[in-house]
Amino acid sequence: MGVHPSAVVDPRCRLGEGVDIGPGCVLSGDVTLGAGVRLVAGVHLCGPVTIGAGTILYPGACIGFPAQDFKFTMGMPTGGVVIGRDCIIREHVTVHAATKPDVPTTLGDKVFMMACSHAGHDARLGNNVILVNSALLAGHAEIQDNAIMSGNSAIHQFCRIGRMAFLSGNTGNSKDIPPFCISGSRNRIHGLNLVGLRRGGVPRQQITGLRRAFWEV
Repeated sequence: MGVHPSAVVDPRCRLGEGVDIGPGCVLSGDVTLGAGVRLVAGVHLCGPVTIGAGTILYPGACIGFPAQDFKFTMGMPTGGVVIGRDCIIREHVTVHAATKPDVPTTLGDKVFMMACSHAGHDARLGNNVILVNSALLAGHAEIQDNAIMSGNSAIHQFCRIGRMAFLSGNTGNSKDIPPFCISGSRNRIHGLNLVGLRRGGVPRQQITGLRRAFWEV
């Protein structure tokens, strides 16, 4: 385990084996880092925050700060943020704390949040989710396993993005996106995410069934 001399680590923090905390990092409050977590530099964590083993956070990432919500004020109880294993959190990503005291803002395992992407308060991300640069997931929104939000795409609060769905770049949606579908413009579905289905190992006969269901419905 290595903690750079310029890092500030609250005594309440719990650090797993092999954690590496780089220069200029600030960890405040109840923060738990799993084995092998790496904070490259200038990472700010505001507890309660729990980060799973093997996750890497790059410079400028800010995790666990209060919700951007007028009904939530500093000092109110929060479930904080829970991030899974083997995630990649790139430069200047923000993930805000939950407004609920018992249910955290949650990222699953192997989530890849590229530079300047955002997950708002009470959001829930499944496993193997990708948010490309500057993708924005509003408060209380949900994105299920293996879904992808392309660059500069945005999802309205309380919306849901289904499993293996794909949002094209520069699109915004204020309605749910069904599983396996592609959204290429605001609140419109343009077809099935056939590339994602094939890459995900979905059998051909199941893909054929999905295509039939899509066009018949």
